[in-house]
Amino acid sequence: MSRQDDEIERVKRIRDRQLAARDPRARERAAQAKVRARRQTKKLTLKNVLADFTAKWTWMATGGIIGAVLAIVVNLAFKATWAEYVGYGLVLFGIVLGRIFGAVRDWGDEDWDKRY
Repeated sequence: MSRQDDEIERVKRIRDRQLAARDPRARERAAQAKVRARRQTKKLTLKNVLADFTAKWTWMATGGIIGAVLAIVVNLAFKATWAEYVGYGLVLFGIVLGRIFGAVRDWGDEDWDKRY
């Protein structure tokens, strides 16, 4: 009987070694370690947040802000009823122009990733 018990113990050890070598959660733990390390080293700043946005949204917001500033200047410079409508047009024009420039910038960034 002891020979059979020894054989059972040997098979159990082999099985435990094989399970340890073929750990199904090893990849998941490695990925979690990478995420944890990245999370610890990267601070949350306004610059990092803006860098995560695509250029078309950043440029569109910038164009809108520039259009709004120009609209305020036009409204202060000309005290007429048409100046308000020109201001709306400037804001819209700034948003559209910013969106176009941002899309061009994004398309340029996508071209750099391609391998020819």
